[in-house]
Amino acid sequence: MSAGPSFRKILIALCLLGMMAALPAREWADSSGRKLEGEILGVERGCAVVLRPTKQRANLPLDKLSAADQAWVKEWAEGMTPAQQLPTPLWPATVQQPEIKLTGGASSKGGFEFHSPHYEFDCDAEVSASVMTDFATVAEGTLRLLYSLPIQFAPLEGKTFYARICQTRASYEKGGGVAGSAGVFITGSMSGEGVLLVPFESLGIEQFNGHNTKSYDYNATVLTHEMTHQATAELLPLMPKWVAEGLAEYVGRMTYRSGTFYLGPRDRIQMLRQRLDMYDAMTRQQQERVMASPSSRVPTESGSRTATLPESWIMRPSELVQMNEDAWATNVGGRAAMIRIHRMYLSSMFLMHYFLHMADNGDARRVRLYFEELNRDAKWFKQLGHKRDTSEPAPAYLTRRMSLEDIRAHYTGNLFSKNDLKALDADFHAQYIALGFHLPEWK
Repeated sequence: MSAGPSFRKILIALCLLGMMAALPAREWADSSGRKLEGEILGVERGCAVVLRPTKQRANLPLDKLSAADQAWVKEWAEGMTPAQQLPTPLWPATVQQPEIKLTGGASSKGGFEFHSPHYEFDCDAEVSASVMTDFATVAEGTLRLLYSLPIQFAPLEGKTFYARICQTRASYEKGGGVAGSAGVFITGSMSGEGVLLVPFESLGIEQFNGHNTKSYDYNATVLTHEMTHQATAELLPLMPKWVAEGLAEYVGRMTYRSGTFYLGPRDRIQMLRQRLDMYDAMTRQQQERVMASPSSRVPTESGSRTATLPESWIMRPSELVQMNEDAWATNVGGRAAMIRIHRMYLSSMFLMHYFLHMADNGDARRVRLYFEELNRDAKWFKQLGHKRDTSEPAPAYLTRRMSLEDIRAHYTGNLFSKNDLKALDADFHAQYIALGFHLPEWK
């Protein structure tokens, strides 16, 4: 029996990977004559990634290599797709953020102002130093976690992020905070600039002996989700909701203890399982109540029955990625709408985890290419946000007739095409079932 096209592609890919692994170390030189020895692992972000004899990786910018080395890399990459050229990613098991030393205090404008390496915090009331130190450590740690992932974000050099901490919910909502929310990142342009708003109560700050300090409910990690949005703000207009919220949930739900985020395989899977178990327990409790008293589900004022919790909280990827923007609106009332939103946020986290750790044999090849292209083109879109002449060239694919949805679809083409959705559902399902997750059969 002859091998089909898909099987032949797999054989070719395996042969290419075997060739990559078998290549010996060689001497590399840049255009100024400096040399080092190393074995090529791949090409990523305009650099040849090599493994030095010390077992450390080095990124050698292709445009600074000698002409001979540039020619060698070109020959090495011949016949490979950009995904096949990528090196195996490095995944940290933990990300530790040393305690931040804040500067600042009472502001001449009123209130209090504090500074950390990448953040400026504005408080409308005095807060204890321990609270601000913890909050700043989590904020800087969230940045460190994001930039430790093998996906590309805009450089941090010269960036300052702004956070406003509000004593009352009234002042929080007056500043633009959404009623009932724990915090929000507000941005109003393609440039990605904006401010993170946080009410005291979200952090668990209370007044004791005339001072605003930690209560028993204090939790500085409550806003890592919104901090992720803030750190990736330049990309938000170009990302579909499931990508933006999936990444924010992925980071926001990571275990954090005393300045350290834990994201090793066991920690990640445990986090996902605990999150899904919480929702599944809610469904089981509802089913038990209905079995005990079927009449407990009474008609609503509109005549329809009370919305029930789903048997499965994890949506098919093909369903999730096709949800329109309006479906994600959190200001829509009603139990059914809130159930749908919770399902989408949970499912987006599972799908982002899939692309980061399960797809492409765990090498995250597609999602790395996705963020690489997204970050490259975001420079041009950011300049539009500043309403000034663009020195960056427009993306080659862009036409005047393209809608924002078309633009987003262009980038997600790195992850899947519409023809791939059935296969995406099947692989997503199989991968999580193999890890012991209980998902229904998707027919």
